[in-house]
Amino acid sequence: MAGLFSGAAIAAPVEVYIEQELSSNATDESIYTTEAGAVIDTSDKGYVYIGFDDQGWLAAGYGHSFDLSDRWSLDLYGELGKWEDGEEMLLEAIVDYQLVDNINLFAGYGYNRSGQTPELLSDTTINTNQVIAGTSMAFGQFSLDYTYTHEKRDGSNGFIDGSEGKVSFAQDSYRTNEHEVVFSMHIDDWRPYVKYTYFNSNADSADLFKVAPYSNNNQPIYVPVDSDHIWTIGLAYQF
Repeated sequence: MAGLFSGAAIAAPVEVYIEQELSSNATDESIYTTEAGAVIDTSDKGYVYIGFDDQGWLAAGYGHSFDLSDRWSLDLYGELGKWEDGEEMLLEAIVDYQLVDNINLFAGYGYNRSGQTPELLSDTTINTNQVIAGTSMAFGQFSLDYTYTHEKRDGSNGFIDGSEGKVSFAQDSYRTNEHEVVFSMHIDDWRPYVKYTYFNSNADSADLFKVAPYSNNNQPIYVPVDSDHIWTIGLAYQF
């Protein structure tokens, strides 16, 4: 959210967008996610965000900016998200500094509490602390946004009920790094953009143990947590 809809990027009361994932680990499995949403100004400093995709995700959030000085501002944002099998809460506090007229720097803290995990575990609440930093640059009709997010994610454990019985799952806490770059072109009220995201994690594996029916050969099964390169194209319209 911080990178794609930075304060410098929105110059109209409403911006709607649609974006298509072109390449990622998911597309290698023939899952191509389409996302759409809108950012709606509610005041000079406040806005509402609504977003959804075709994989069952829906989110709504509110953000507000507080001027600290001519060049410094504090941006607060909160969001609730929902899937068919879980939900999440996101809170962000970002300090923004206008370095020059066309370049902003920002840094802050985020907290995510998620009840959605791909493994459908009995332990379904994951707490994640985030450190966020980046920059927004505008050059005529072009703009470039970069956001770096470092996360420390809680470990998780629980049970998966499968066709061969109940399986115990355990994973230690781990850290992730995400780099997101958005290159946009502004053509009147239209903004086509290309987004590249690189994600990596130090979570090398998760352990699965078959616990019911009981087996004397309960060896751990290692499930890698992949790094990812994600390419996305999008189109936004302001009115």
